[in-house]
Amino acid sequence: MVKLHPRGLAWCLIPIAAMALWACSDRGALESGEDQAKLAAAFEAASFPHEASDIAAQSDVRYGVLENGLRYAILENDTPTGTAALRLVFDVGSLAEDDDQRGLAHFIEHMAFNGTTHVPEGEMVPLLERYGLAFGPDTNAFTGREVVGYQLDLPSNSEDMLNVGLFLLRETASEMVFDSDAIDRERGVILGEERFRNTPIRRFFNAYYTFLYPDTIITERDAIGTVEVIETAPAERLEAYYRDYYTPERGMLVVVGDVDADLVEEKIRNGFAIDLDGLDVDSVESFANWEQPQPAAPDPDIGTVEDPQDPAFGFFYDPDVFTLITVDVMEPGSAAYDTKAARFEDLLRRLGDAIVQRRLQSEINRGASPLVQASLSYGNEFGLVNKAGLFAVSSPARWREGVAVLEQELRRAQEYGFTQAELDEQLANLRTSLRNAVDQADTRESGDLADGLWSSWIEGQVFSSPQDALARFEAQEDRITVEAVEDAFREIWKASPPMVMVAVNQDLADGEAAVREAWLAASAEPVEPVEDAGSSEFAYTEFGPTGEVVSTDRVEDLGVDQIVFENGVRLNVKTTDFEDNVIRVRVDFGAGDLTPQPSPAAGTILGAVFGGGGLEAHDRDELQRLLAGRSVGYGLNVGADTFSFANATTPTDFELQMQVLAAFMTAPGWREDGLNQFRAIAEEIRRGQNAQAVQVAVNRVGRMLRSGDPRWGFPTSEEVSAFTMEHARTMLEPALNSAPIEITITGDVTTERAIDVVATTFGALDDRDSSWPAYEENAQIRFPEATEQPEIVTFNGQDYQGMANVYYPTTDGIDPRQRRAYDLMRAVYNLKAIDRFREQEGATYSAIVSSQQSRVSEGYGFFWVGLDVNVSEIDRMYDIADEISLAMAGGDITEDELQRARQPILESLEENLERNPFWVNALARSQSRPETLDHIRSVQDDYRAVTVDELVALAADSLKPSEAYRVTILPQGMSEDAGD
Repeated sequence: MVKLHPRGLAWCLIPIAAMALWACSDRGALESGEDQAKLAAAFEAASFPHEASDIAAQSDVRYGVLENGLRYAILENDTPTGTAALRLVFDVGSLAEDDDQRGLAHFIEHMAFNGTTHVPEGEMVPLLERYGLAFGPDTNAFTGREVVGYQLDLPSNSEDMLNVGLFLLRETASEMVFDSDAIDRERGVILGEERFRNTPIRRFFNAYYTFLYPDTIITERDAIGTVEVIETAPAERLEAYYRDYYTPERGMLVVVGDVDADLVEEKIRNGFAIDLDGLDVDSVESFANWEQPQPAAPDPDIGTVEDPQDPAFGFFYDPDVFTLITVDVMEPGSAAYDTKAARFEDLLRRLGDAIVQRRLQSEINRGASPLVQASLSYGNEFGLVNKAGLFAVSSPARWREGVAVLEQELRRAQEYGFTQAELDEQLANLRTSLRNAVDQADTRESGDLADGLWSSWIEGQVFSSPQDALARFEAQEDRITVEAVEDAFREIWKASPPMVMVAVNQDLADGEAAVREAWLAASAEPVEPVEDAGSSEFAYTEFGPTGEVVSTDRVEDLGVDQIVFENGVRLNVKTTDFEDNVIRVRVDFGAGDLTPQPSPAAGTILGAVFGGGGLEAHDRDELQRLLAGRSVGYGLNVGADTFSFANATTPTDFELQMQVLAAFMTAPGWREDGLNQFRAIAEEIRRGQNAQAVQVAVNRVGRMLRSGDPRWGFPTSEEVSAFTMEHARTMLEPALNSAPIEITITGDVTTERAIDVVATTFGALDDRDSSWPAYEENAQIRFPEATEQPEIVTFNGQDYQGMANVYYPTTDGIDPRQRRAYDLMRAVYNLKAIDRFREQEGATYSAIVSSQQSRVSEGYGFFWVGLDVNVSEIDRMYDIADEISLAMAGGDITEDELQRARQPILESLEENLERNPFWVNALARSQSRPETLDHIRSVQDDYRAVTVDELVALAADSLKPSEAYRVTILPQGMSEDAGD
């Protein structure tokens, strides 16, 4: 029987906004030993947590348990309409592996797509694609230390589509076929995934788990496993794990979507008829016929954790790791069962953590802290310990200061507690999060709900409704006092001596001693209580006389209203019911990256630092206090040819959101704070990028593909050092002051309301210029000359990690019809790449196939095939990439391939038409660029109109090996002929 206690995720960092899931009730007294025993017995006997808890489950979820022990949950939900989300999850993962099975839980996940009783090897993925599910985004699986799961997001709610989804999950449950030849072919793919995931952060976490849990197998059961087992494990060992742990009692089937719950339940319980072209199957067995083995394999013995008696200090070195600091306080034991009292206790702890996190963030916001990121958490890990944790990223040269900051802030909170103002800020955030969750409950997406259902079960939590969570919070809010939060915080952070670990990119002679010294030195320094920052009011609510509307036009077929104000500001409004109580806003102005740049990479840096400068009257930290509890955001996007602000808000906060954005348009602070913060983290970002070949391809090679243009890729250290806020003003201020403004608003808002709010904000600004420079000279980009031999770029990877990249020059994407044809050519090539590079060759975990056509730079575009492979395979990969290209150019594209490429794109488009993020971006600048509306109208017909002959002609014109630019990415120190 599966135990229903929460078991921690690999790394649990829950922001304050997520506390909507933790609404509270009476704190009450701790239960007696007898009461605890009764509670434990009730939860152990329950099939779902709500059966034993005093927390009510969301009422419209249909739960059930089959005779064999399989649990299921069904929820009717119509967002997006005509779709469904299916999940099959097992309450077991890599921790259950034997020594000679390390990595096989994950290996089996791969084998689910490589043949079952009724689906021969090589047929499952094409079957999915024909039904509109793209391999990867829609058909996916995952393996962790404690969970294995399969997910299908069905683009249609037709009975045929539902039957296919349930059929494939039923096959996965008990019908996998472990053919030795198929296993051997898949080994290379999994080795490719191991190679891809062998990153500094993965190595750090394994060292971190060893530090925290030395007497367990947690580190040894990293889900990816060992190379030796991946290379040699026989079929019998995969079959043994599958037989032992893919069992009904460990499983949960979830179906959420625009479905008939009665029909779904009937299919689950009794099976159904099915007819699939090319497959010898006419019926699908009931999930109830899946046999539960007797006796069932026991839960794994993963080891023990002793109650820490003394502080412990750890050190990890890797030349490319982020500078990380962790502080943990652990108390051995399992998590509390999910009751109202337990959630209230948990809420108090999280509020205390959030206050300390806010204090740390306040200093980070000012750009002077040695830290660049910090987060506190509390939860149970692996059923072994309840752990209070603090995770921070520090500037490399200032890690000792970072340790001191963490020690002193934790101690300051324990010695002096919190202020009422601090608690009020966090309660405001929590209250808003809970109320927004209620307001938006009816338009939650099916995939999110499905994931919430299974993860709640895995974690031993009741899947309750947002309405219930808010009601419980409001009933007990008066019990959330400063004193109660202080007591809860001290209880978890004084439960045991701290365990402190630091990861740096410098190999110190005695790193552990250095960490100990830094912590003890900090603990010897006195701390002072926090001073109340006081209160203030938002300074920007008036922008001038209310703007007058001079024209209004209705685009009937797209449901869009287009308005022009007297000062030249344009407004596009599309009212939708896709998201209850959500309004999405986008404000476009200026020329973005085409704007003359006063220093190299100025546009990239500007986008990262502008918001951090705050407003003239409020720095960023004060803004955070002022906007607490409000659904308001800000930040600058620097696009290829536009600057923009883009945020989501609510009807309640819509006016404030527009006031904040108008304030950034008229009174930005231009402070150094954001730039200082970016400078502190830029080196860490760059180091992380240099540890992965694909990041090198995106950033460093991205510039090479544009003749070194610094507008692409991540800025160099010299570029970051040279940039100043005066450069920021030079580049952006003219556009802020004068450029035409076009605002696009979609969602739960009427056109009348949108006009009223814009009229008092952007419509009230001074007259805008009627036009703006196009800076056409800055739109020119040159693709590099073809290479006889690949260019060599090195990175800080392991000695077997390499990447072959071939770039075929194409053309721009200014013509949408041509751009969509290229997209289909990419999708066809991707089908062939999956089959050849992954399935046949076993050379890579996931080939990158990308078609990039500029919509700004005339004539510029390229088709990228990127292959993360063993260095010994690089030259062969180039040959195969060219072989596929030449074959496509020679006519090797079938109608079936075109259909399998096109259908997922069309299904995705159908779903996007019911999503506000699609519309707010699709309609952006549709008045200044009216052809945009025709582009929206034609998109589906364009994709449907592309023929095989057209794709062959496009491939012949574009995929020419003689014109390709090739870049080999090798580990540092490898010779240029390493791929031979």
